[in-house]
Amino acid sequence: MKTLAERISFAMNKAGVSQADLVRATKAKSSSVSNWVNGRTKNLKGANLAITAQLLNVSEAWLGAGIGPMERRPEVWPFKTISPERYAQATDAQRAAIEEWVRDQLDRFLGPDSRDGEQVVNL
Repeated sequence: MKTLAERISFAMNKAGVSQADLVRATKAKSSSVSNWVNGRTKNLKGANLAITAQLLNVSEAWLGAGIGPMERRPEVWPFKTISPERYAQATDAQRAAIEEWVRDQLDRFLGPDSRDGEQVVNL
């Protein structure tokens, strides 16, 4: 799918979302949403892109530019007692030390062989 309109229409059909649903969610004018769907609008940015992608359950990069997978990645935070915001306050060196400590603990409990096929994700 090369155009924004094609991606929006496809995702709307897949998610069972109507243009009226998009109008309500984005608070955009119905004529604006119509322009997104019929191809008169070539780019969708900012809050309208974010809200539309969330409503359609697709990634912003895919919806806005056709980049990457269509599927939205779930936001996963592994800690219940540490917020992502608190973790973000740490320096890069501190976060590296925390990651190393967590990896060592996982090795201790699960064994180092449990790392096979491990994917690296940058937060």
